[in-house]
Amino acid sequence: MSRKWVWVGAGLAVVAGGGVIFFAPVTSQRTERVTIETISPLARSWSEFKVRVEDFRQSLRRADSLDEENRNLRAENVRLQTEIRQVDYLRTENDRFREMLAFREKQSYRLLACRVVERDASNWWNSVLVDRGWSDDPNLAQDQPVVTPRGVIGKTGTVGRTTTRVMLISDENCKVSVFTEGSGARGILLGDTPLNGGSPICKLTFVTRESKFELGERVLTTGLGGTFPPNLLVGTVSEAPPLTAEKNSGLYREGQVSPAADLNDLRELFILTGGAPGKK
Repeated sequence: MSRKWVWVGAGLAVVAGGGVIFFAPVTSQRTERVTIETISPLARSWSEFKVRVEDFRQSLRRADSLDEENRNLRAENVRLQTEIRQVDYLRTENDRFREMLAFREKQSYRLLACRVVERDASNWWNSVLVDRGWSDDPNLAQDQPVVTPRGVIGKTGTVGRTTTRVMLISDENCKVSVFTEGSGARGILLGDTPLNGGSPICKLTFVTRESKFELGERVLTTGLGGTFPPNLLVGTVSEAPPLTAEKNSGLYREGQVSPAADLNDLRELFILTGGAPGKK
C-alpha cells in the first residue's frame, strides 16, 4: 500500500517537473507582463513625482530670485524717489531765489533780506522771528514794512541786536491803510484769522457805505499812515457782502481779503529799511 503511494507521488513529481519545463517560457513571459503592468504605473507615478519635485524646487529658486530682484527694485525705486524729491526741492528753491532776486532788482527801496528762524505754533498767524537785527543794518527800526515778491506780509516789531520780531498782517493788531485797485474803495485792513485755525484772512473795514468793491479786486497799500509805501500788493477781495440789514448795516461796510503772500510758508523775506525811495 505504501509502495503504491510512493509510485503515485513519483509520477506526480515527474508530471509537475515536465509541466514546469514545458510551460516555463510561458510562465516567465506572463510573470514579466504582470510585473510590468503592476510596476509601470508606480514607475510613472514616481517619475512624475520626481518631475514635480524638481519643478517645485525650480519654482522656489525662481521665487527667491524674483524676491531678491523685487527687493533691489524697491530699493532702487526709493533711491530714485528720493533723488526726484531732492531735485524738485532744489528746483523750487532755485525758482524762489530767482523770484526774490528779480523782485529786488525792480525795487527802488532799500531792502534787507532776512530768513525766518522761529515761529511759535501758539501764535502762528501773529508773528515770526527773523535773523536780522540792528547790528546787521543801522537803518532797521520798528514799524517797517516786511514783504515777499508775492506781497506784504507784515511789519517789524521789536528789533534786537541779531533778530527782529515781525508782526503779520493776519494779526488783528496789524493795521494797514489800503484801497481796492478796481473801484478805488479805501479802508483799513486788519487781521481776522479764526482762533481755531484755518486759512489766514484779513478784514477790510472802515469803507464808506457809498464805496463799492467786487470779488477778485486786488488790494494795495495807500501809503497813508507812514508805515507802508503806496501801491504794495496786500491781497485780493475774497468776500464783498452787499448792504443789507444783516451785514454792513452800520456807518461803514466791510469785506474780506485773502493775503497775496503765503503766510503759512514764510522763509525768506525783505524788510524795507528806507523810508524814502533810494537804490541801496
